Amino acid sequence: MSIHESADATAAEHWWAETLELPPDRFRRATLKRHHPTTRHHTGEDYRGCLVIDVPRSRELYWRIEGIVAGFTEEIT
Repeated sequence: MSIHESADATAAEHWWAETLELPPDRFRRATLKRHHPTTRHHTGEDYRGCLVIDVPRSRELYWRIEGIVAGFTEEIT
């Protein structure tokens, strides 16, 4: 999980674990991002950070997803 340093990382981790129905020990330690009040838009009690998912040997999966996204974003001519 990647979350701003001014947010409650522990509460966010518990929220993600409960929402995804995973035990909290499946998560790595949160990566704390520096707080920049002038550019930060995600604030408040409902801010849960950004979940980061690592997939081993994911090259082919990445290419497939990239192709799907490219198909969605192509202009229709």
